[in-house]
Amino acid sequence: MKNLVFDVMLKGRFVCTLSYQYCPLFPVSDKELHDFVISKRPTLKNKPFNIVF
Repeated sequence: MKNLVFDVMLKGRFVCTLSYQYCPLFPVSDKELHDFVISKRPTLKNKPFNIVF
């Protein structure tokens, strides 16, 4: 397992940094990351946040 570290931005402002564990054999989809962010930060639900690497 590897860690993918990324920042979450809302309207150009920094919200948080999250770490996502994934297996390099399988591709990581946008929906997977979006659902992961929502599970960790439920206040971002229905808001237009960006994921920045």
